[in-house]
Amino acid sequence: YEYFDVWGKEISTHYGEVYWTMQGDVPLPKDIVERFDGKTIAIVGYEMDQVMVRPVGQPGINPKLDVSIPFTWAYNHHYEAWLVSKFAKMTQVQAGPLDTRSHGAPVRWTALDTEEAAFLADSDIPTKQFFSEGNGGESRKSFHGYPKGFAQLLQSPTHFALTPMQIDTRNRDCGVTPADINNCTQFIPGPEPKQARYGRKPAKTNNSGLIECPCTSRFGGDPIFYPDEKTKIETHDYEIKFGGSCKRNQKVDNIAECLSAVQAAGFNATTFKNVTTSTPDLPVGCSVVLKGDVAMVTLNKITESKVECGKTGAAMTAQGTSRVGVTVKISLDEDKGSFKMSRKSKGLYCSLNHNDVLESFAMTTESDTDAQDSMQKCEKFCMESDECGACSVDCSLGSIERCQWVAIPDCGNFREWKGRIPGDISVKSPIGNATITMSGPSDVWFGAGFNATAMAYQPYTIIVNDKGVIEQKIGTCGTEADHCPGNQLASTITVLSHSVSGKVRTVTFTREMQGATPNHYTFNPKVQDTIHFITAVGRVQTFSYHRAHGPIVLSFAAESEPLCICDVGKMGHLCHSNATKCEAFDKPCAPPGVGSLQEQRNPTCNSLQYSGGLRCCTHKNILLDADQEVRPELLRYHLKFRFWFQEYTSAPANETKPKPSHRDLPRIYFQTESFAGEYDVPPAFRSKDRPIVGYPDWPLGKPTPGTTCTGNCPDGRDCECVHTITYKTTANNWRLIYAGGHCHAPSCISIELYRNDTGHEMELLCRQLPIYGKGNITHDKFDDAGYATLPPCLWGDDEGLEPSVFLPKGTPLVSIKKNRNTHTGHYGEMASWQMRGVNF
Repeated sequence: YEYFDVWGKEISTHYGEVYWTMQGDVPLPKDIVERFDGKTIAIVGYEMDQVMVRPVGQPGINPKLDVSIPFTWAYNHHYEAWLVSKFAKMTQVQAGPLDTRSHGAPVRWTALDTEEAAFLADSDIPTKQFFSEGNGGESRKSFHGYPKGFAQLLQSPTHFALTPMQIDTRNRDCGVTPADINNCTQFIPGPEPKQARYGRKPAKTNNSGLIECPCTSRFGGDPIFYPDEKTKIETHDYEIKFGGSCKRNQKVDNIAECLSAVQAAGFNATTFKNVTTSTPDLPVGCSVVLKGDVAMVTLNKITESKVECGKTGAAMTAQGTSRVGVTVKISLDEDKGSFKMSRKSKGLYCSLNHNDVLESFAMTTESDTDAQDSMQKCEKFCMESDECGACSVDCSLGSIERCQWVAIPDCGNFREWKGRIPGDISVKSPIGNATITMSGPSDVWFGAGFNATAMAYQPYTIIVNDKGVIEQKIGTCGTEADHCPGNQLASTITVLSHSVSGKVRTVTFTREMQGATPNHYTFNPKVQDTIHFITAVGRVQTFSYHRAHGPIVLSFAAESEPLCICDVGKMGHLCHSNATKCEAFDKPCAPPGVGSLQEQRNPTCNSLQYSGGLRCCTHKNILLDADQEVRPELLRYHLKFRFWFQEYTSAPANETKPKPSHRDLPRIYFQTESFAGEYDVPPAFRSKDRPIVGYPDWPLGKPTPGTTCTGNCPDGRDCECVHTITYKTTANNWRLIYAGGHCHAPSCISIELYRNDTGHEMELLCRQLPIYGKGNITHDKFDDAGYATLPPCLWGDDEGLEPSVFLPKGTPLVSIKKNRNTHTGHYGEMASWQMRGVNF
């Protein structure tokens, strides 16, 4: 075995600071690049460390002088690393709502092939490899290696890329230089925010409360700890109802709330009148009727009415003005009830192609003709179904050549793949035109991004300046995905008028409701009656960095049609101090029967209950309260990877059963906490003096959801409590070779994987039990006290290993994760399975 070392770029942080960003490409050692140019390297394992280097900022100059720093200095929450060939490049892509690889962010980094990759002689050898196994506080000591004959294969490697998530936990009183490495070897915690550890700081600990990413008075802190900071605010979420009526438990029952909800919805009105009545001529509850620029708001207290909420009309309008002076007015003129199927280019599929499938149309052969036939049958069904919104290719039948087209209510996001035929996606869209009027300051550019609350969502955007109107797809420039112009799109608009009056520029233009490409927004009020916009104004006429920005919310309505306003529940908003820059979310946590999170009402699932984790741990965030000092001393270090490798040889052509030197190991991944990306382990019981953040109404003496206890609880010395979540999924022709779970210290007890098919009911495949460090760092520099090592499960022909087991397509699997929560809890825990295997 041979190895080479590679260092990530420097990380420089204050105490309490989060570092979580893509560092960019790092060239591999020159001898490795030259040796494997046009050849394949077999990565058979790797190690990871975090080191201070000398000279500072110059990794690799004197590797013998590297000083390993403990996880009590800088906690590795997780990392995502890539080895990339000359035939691929790191690219940022949009992430859908079920894309757990993004950890909840709207975008993520991945390696994509370049155009040259299409001409490779052996397309079965990968051009990029991903490394993220045992990738947290367990990463330095957990084994990352494969049995003989297996490896991660890569042809023509050239560079390394890394996205680490690090949290600086080194008490600055102990020092942050190589000379301080022997100071405070027994962990001494630094300052922590009030919300850390659920407000239950232990007398003695080996772990910082910052490692679980508590929300603070800087962002997201709960009123239980921060009653006056307005870092979490509670509102009601309302839905505009077209057709039918509000559900009984969704009816608004007072006129003030009704009026407020209508005014916040963004209807095209300048005057709002309101009345309370009891009439059979309007829907029950809260409704609004638009007549010109007047909105008539009514609370109808009658208990039953045959009048339904208004339907989408032939002419629907919406209008609003942002705080930066940009006005957007949209009029939709559709052929009422008329739709068409719009086929997208080859190489796309819907992210929601497994959700609420209405009908499926499978190919009987692998021919292109059969693919066209299946797609056309799906389109015909979709046109005849009121519920159908799109047809998407789905190649989960065991072959990427013989696929099926599924009719689904909603496409979700467009995802990329190699493609089957033009029409991999066919979207059902209304026929008609949108007329848009925008106005703003005449001396600079101004614009509006559609269906977005931040630039990170890379919206379709209209930019107006003295030269005219352009359509733009906002781009990204880092993990925050902010402040990058992106690319100008092919024009699909026709300008009807362009005028300046005083200091205001006004432009009116028209375009089809159906977007010309996936990057052009599609208007469909049946699916999306309310649109969130981001607006901005510039400093000059040329589109560049904005001077100011502000949101608008617009809701479409047809003249004289009563639209119902339904109360769909409370909504929490995580905010920076004094209710600024707020955000709200509702994660698609796995439902009962599939996973535990919805059933347990886990706080990670929505912004109302959210208490800590990745949302409060963004890049450069300081995990201290606003009144706590940010010390000036910087901790400067690098992540270091050592890759062990062998040379790969292909299968000899003259052998009867040719076998290559190594089989590639593709990644197999799922989350026990699907599809949240994290979850909370609440304390077992509420304390007498304070509610549990995330479960504020939980009663005294009752175990929290997911908790089981033994002994005299909650106050007995023999009380022991465990929090458990489960998740059910299926295998897809897997032969597991390596399996590792992701489990955070200090509460992790176990993570287990079972198969559960007939004859193998709850048969254990892998059980991981953490081994906690004792702090004997003079004997073992990686023996961090209180931090876990997670030995993986391995299968193969090597001595001491069990033989691998093939799991056919559809084999039921059950994952069970347990954490200790007797006295306190843990925000932002994870329970993913990071595995590798083959499909034969």
